[in-house]
Amino acid sequence: MVTVIPKGTSEIPAATGQRGMWIAGGIALAWLLPLATHAVHLDVLLPFVVLAGTMAVQRGCVGLFDRFVVSCAQLFGAACLFGLAITYWPGHLHPTLVAGVALTVLVLVAAATKRLTKPPKPRVERLLALAAAGVSAVTLVPYVARDLGGRLGLPLAGEDITRHFLLYDVIGRIGGYPFLRPEALRPFVPDEEWQGIANYPQGLHFAYAVLDRFVRSSGHNGAPATSVDVLVWLLVGTFLLLALAVLWAARRIAGPGASPARLLPVLFVIAAWLVLGDPVTVLSRGYPNEMAGLACAVVLTGLVARPLTRGGEQLVTVALLLVGVSFSYPLFLPYAGIVAAWWAWRARLWRHWWAWLVAIVTLAVAAIGPLTAAAASTGEQLLLNGTARVVDRPATLALAVLATLGLLANRRAPSQRAALFAVGVALAMAAGLGLYQIATIGRPVYYFDKLLHLLIVVGLAGLGGLARVLPRRGLPLRAAVAFPVVLAMAVAGGKWHATPVAPGVKLALGKDRGSPEAARDALLMARMYPDGGNAINVDLMGNPWRNWSATLGASTLQRQYRHVPGWSRLLYPGGKGGTYADLERLVVDSPVTVRFFVHDPEASMLVVDVEHPNRPAVRAGQPLPVAFGDPLAPSNIEAARLLAAKYPTKVQVVYATPANP
Repeated sequence: MVTVIPKGTSEIPAATGQRGMWIAGGIALAWLLPLATHAVHLDVLLPFVVLAGTMAVQRGCVGLFDRFVVSCAQLFGAACLFGLAITYWPGHLHPTLVAGVALTVLVLVAAATKRLTKPPKPRVERLLALAAAGVSAVTLVPYVARDLGGRLGLPLAGEDITRHFLLYDVIGRIGGYPFLRPEALRPFVPDEEWQGIANYPQGLHFAYAVLDRFVRSSGHNGAPATSVDVLVWLLVGTFLLLALAVLWAARRIAGPGASPARLLPVLFVIAAWLVLGDPVTVLSRGYPNEMAGLACAVVLTGLVARPLTRGGEQLVTVALLLVGVSFSYPLFLPYAGIVAAWWAWRARLWRHWWAWLVAIVTLAVAAIGPLTAAAASTGEQLLLNGTARVVDRPATLALAVLATLGLLANRRAPSQRAALFAVGVALAMAAGLGLYQIATIGRPVYYFDKLLHLLIVVGLAGLGGLARVLPRRGLPLRAAVAFPVVLAMAVAGGKWHATPVAPGVKLALGKDRGSPEAARDALLMARMYPDGGNAINVDLMGNPWRNWSATLGASTLQRQYRHVPGWSRLLYPGGKGGTYADLERLVVDSPVTVRFFVHDPEASMLVVDVEHPNRPAVRAGQPLPVAFGDPLAPSNIEAARLLAAKYPTKVQVVYATPANP
């Protein structure tokens, strides 16, 4: 009897011997390829091979973008899980071992699903590709046009990037998750911050550390400047994946019946909102974990609205997305869990024992993120303030209303009801936290804006429903709907949509510079003393914000962050300031040498009386002057010289020349 395999399918022959040869050959190639690429320093190709292999084994996806987005989501969730095992194995993050295991798993999955041969050619969505290309071009221009200092200066202004680099660097050094090996983190962080940093969600940092190995074809950490450059580009890449996920989810919610003519204005509005509005500030302020959490949440939204055609793949993908949210940004996990439960109920999964098994395992693994985050936070974590930019309230409300109206118009369709439910959950979460914060501290802060970011990306995905209600014909009419929205986003932003020029426009035009001088100072210090030279390096070269950010940045690049807290408090321009006696006390108490970098003789930051500081008056929003200290207190150079003369074995003074762009 002859088995006929239909043309265009990808099932392998049923003969046991031939099947075994396919599997053995695939596994052999899975290890020979990484060995070859590592020998010629081309490990950078391996992540693309793994991604291509993951796309090839998809059975529930139709289009190329379907396969790409779903594969990226699956790989991220799988990487978070893989990190639990890799932390304890001898090879740690070596690219040959990581790629060999990943490709072997793909071969076994292909064998189990009978996808060892070339799959059918997927459909390409040209309009979606055009929108993604436009977002990529606008996003990349500000980063390509800047040098490393300029690129790093954007997130460095937000401060959080220093701790993200710290985790990414330490994971590379210890070869796994610090929350599983917290004692390995102690030499790098202050005791008072040890528990918080050790239990911070680390899934994306782990993925970054692995990708860094592939980029450099190396089994160990690179030089500080090289490592941070890779980090910045991975940060940009994460935003591009987030943008693609939002565009893809909107297209998926729109459904196959939405024509390109109807989709064009919708995707145009979504793309513009991503690069002009609040989403791009998540990139420029340096929040990689949040971007990963948003991307997982919006992919989940698209899959809940319109599930994959294969139930098994849908279940596995939803489970991996929940793990991805847990290991990157647990604040979004309640949203992800609720919409996933909605899909599970609609799919009647409670009828199957294997679905219960997957649910129990997923809940157990997904609980790791919230549990470790709880250990890292205080009881009032949701009330803390932060450095995130305040979200545009009117624009976000308008987006939520627009998405809701478009989905309500097609509420009879199951996909539209599911998307409407998702928008409602995101809106309810943001409103609930906002009301709690107002009732407790009188105003919404930080994490409320984070939940507004979630509402924005879910709302943008929900705009896909508009593609079903726009007129079939009449390009001028459709343009009349889209262009005013895009124009409104471009001309203003800010908390009440009253600040001229959108955040993305400022970024693209170079008006949003962040702190490039601080980044260049940090890189200068790291190049001169890559390991810190067994000293805490303190920047006193320029204005106060520059000195504060550069000292923080250099301490993480040089792996000396453990010694920085006292210096950070003294240098912080928003505080009361410090006297010469405070500066001397830090020198005396420092367990390591103190190395002051000085340059500008006018630079000053010390005061005579911290309760009544005599400082120049500066209007809100204006840069602080270089001479910010009390005229009666020593300048930065004078203070450094006095301390070096008094403590010659403890203090060093470096007369540096700041790097030019």
